[in-house]
Amino acid sequence: MALLPNLQLLYVRDVARSQAFYEALFDTKASFSSPRYVAFLSDNGAAFALWSGGEAPEPVAPPRGELGLMLEGGDAVDQLWPRWRDLLDVEVVEPLHTAVFGRTFLLRDPDGHLIRVCQRD
Repeated sequence: MALLPNLQLLYVRDVARSQAFYEALFDTKASFSSPRYVAFLSDNGAAFALWSGGEAPEPVAPPRGELGLMLEGGDAVDQLWPRWRDLLDVEVVEPLHTAVFGRTFLLRDPDGHLIRVCQRD
């Protein structure tokens, strides 16, 4: 059995603000919440978490990479685009378009982390 990562952790400056942002984005409540750490569990057991650091918020390193959400096809990406673009306070980095790997768009969260939605490879 392959051992694959099952936790995506983002460092954030304001856990409460980021929790509200991602609860709206994912249309679900966090499965665990504390003043400095919040987690969301997927149906397959993988976790996505937000953390401000140790005992007190730590300086946040500049964001690198992307948080990716792969959907079943281009139609699903097209359907999600207007909801996330219009209902949330997000920065659009790349509007909906067709890339070499299919339909995609790219957003930025309040801490500068990139969020890519694309169709499954």
